[in-house]
Amino acid sequence: MKKIVFLLIGMVVLSACVKTPDSVSLEATVNAAVQTAIAPYESRYESFVTEEDLELSQQEQNKTIQQFISEQMDRNSIIREEPENPTTETSEVLPETVVINAGTKIPPTPTVVPYINSDTCVDRFEYISDITIPDGMVITPYTLFTKTWYIKNTGDCTWNSNYSLVYQSGAEVGQAKSFPILNPGYYIKPGESLAVSALLEAPAQKGNTYTTYWALKTARGEIVGDGEAKNVYLSSSFRVEPTFDVIQNFNALSCYDDHGYFTCGLRNQSSEHGAVYIEQSPNFESGRNQGKPAIVVAPPLGENTVIRYEFGPLRFPRGSWFYTNFCCFPNTPHCDAQIRLYVRKPGYGETLVQEIREWNDGFMGEWKFRLDDIGVFDQDYFYIIEVQTNGGADKEDLITFGNTRIY
Repeated sequence: MKKIVFLLIGMVVLSACVKTPDSVSLEATVNAAVQTAIAPYESRYESFVTEEDLELSQQEQNKTIQQFISEQMDRNSIIREEPENPTTETSEVLPETVVINAGTKIPPTPTVVPYINSDTCVDRFEYISDITIPDGMVITPYTLFTKTWYIKNTGDCTWNSNYSLVYQSGAEVGQAKSFPILNPGYYIKPGESLAVSALLEAPAQKGNTYTTYWALKTARGEIVGDGEAKNVYLSSSFRVEPTFDVIQNFNALSCYDDHGYFTCGLRNQSSEHGAVYIEQSPNFESGRNQGKPAIVVAPPLGENTVIRYEFGPLRFPRGSWFYTNFCCFPNTPHCDAQIRLYVRKPGYGETLVQEIREWNDGFMGEWKFRLDDIGVFDQDYFYIIEVQTNGGADKEDLITFGNTRIY
């Protein structure tokens, strides 16, 4: 079989038509989004998590944060330029403008200290969206994951590293009760937005839905929530089950190709992006119809292009199985692709598990194996399915994945 050279998936390349953060500001965005690595420990949690676990969790969330930032910039063709020397004055933020900024670096020798708040300033925030772990997602027992929310500073106080995300009520699933929202030396002005995160762990009890609530704690010790009364708290609701069905958790997938990340659900295959979407009841190349939804994956148009969808982290016990079946669409004689399955432990490189060539031969392929056989059990792992075209790609290179699940 002809050797396929794996195409490295680069970091997000931002369009030239918008303001591109420099390496310092992008690093600040990512670091501020997931602050678990410097979370203060409390004695009751010390047996559950190590500093290494926290650091690896932060590294894994970098990609998701960058994906979110890229998608927000794609949706907003104009990003407001920040002044070279920020001051306490705040320019008006237009409704259609999304200011993506996880903190402005304080000048080394400022003549004005812009992050000192007045005694009468008011702290408020507005919840914008979830970034990771959408509500309702299935998490397997003992899985360590980072929940990230996107919020906007709608008050007139400037946030700094003395502000934190704190546990308020509900399921006590946090690896600490407080997580700082910013690195020291960075701040968020009124009108700017920020990703804030908490490191959580799925409980052992299966079949239950868990909801946990978190609030913003100000530098003055005030507990602040969303809403006029500041009592609507950030929440994460997830269900703990022993199995993971990819279709049912489609909103939790990450999708990316040669050109970067894109929103899973995109249906238009082009030279600019591939497509990953759900087809409710597709026909397979054999003429068979399973009568249930399946995921359709199409690489970008071009020669030897690559597309991936990824899910996790998930933890499964010894004896669990991975299963999926796949094939081309019917009436696509030129369908020809290489399909690969990778697994990745947080903080480590990928391991190739399965590889097969799929073309329109009238048969359906499948992968079914025990996680024990590849040593992937009792630890958190990401699962990555990759499709690479063999030769030139055209509209016939669509691969359908059915019944993809781990159980």
